[in-house]
Amino acid sequence: MLMTTVATLARRATAGPAQGFAVWSAAWLAGSAGTDDVLTALAEWAPVQSVVDGDLPDLLAEVRALDPHDVRLLLPAPGDARGLPAGTDLEDAAMARGELVLFDGANATIALVPTPEAGDVMRWQAFEHVPPLVDPDPVALGAAEHSLRDAVREAPSALASLPPAPDASADPRRLVMELTRYLGAHRLPRGASERAHRVLDSAGMVEAILLVAGAENPYAGLTLASAQGGDAAYRDLWRTVRAARVAAVNAVCREELRTAF
Repeated sequence: MLMTTVATLARRATAGPAQGFAVWSAAWLAGSAGTDDVLTALAEWAPVQSVVDGDLPDLLAEVRALDPHDVRLLLPAPGDARGLPAGTDLEDAAMARGELVLFDGANATIALVPTPEAGDVMRWQAFEHVPPLVDPDPVALGAAEHSLRDAVREAPSALASLPPAPDASADPRRLVMELTRYLGAHRLPRGASERAHRVLDSAGMVEAILLVAGAENPYAGLTLASAQGGDAAYRDLWRTVRAARVAAVNAVCREELRTAF
């Protein structure tokens, strides 16, 4: 029962397949990982990978032909569509899913948006945008880690305010511990720095607390939080988690691509 709840909450997490595709495709482009490594990493989210109008090897071939100088994770959220071209199908798909991978070439950007389907299938929808997109507000990994330190101190109050669990199996503290472990289990390429690992681990812990708080109180961050005057703090914690995860993943991607030159 506990692990079923953990898996259900993890589907709402920012540690999604776009993160896996970003870091492992960057390693693949750099020559430090093979196609099988990419597929194995993506299988952590779904055993079958599907692509609209093609298959994954064809998609990877298109990405390589683009000769991208940058691979980026983007985690858009309601009220935060920065980096997405307004009024496009790409924006609609990315906002609906909340995650995507961007491959920036000299003349265009290829964007990939994952969508879970029935039967443990993950479908990837590809978009090409000309001219290439740019990161409007990149967050340095050091700044992200600094912001997370404050978030780690503040987030437990969200859990402490929850009503007592009706039984031991629903203990929110135990659920946070297991969800944190689950979110931190996704593998990174061998070249990922210790700081990137540390930031992702901290982001996962804060996110686990927020996910459990939201599950126990479905209106957290909305009606309940507004009534308690905590809506802004709740949103800020989510914004910090998204920024930290993006900064860490993109730092891993940059380091992988740097080894290719």
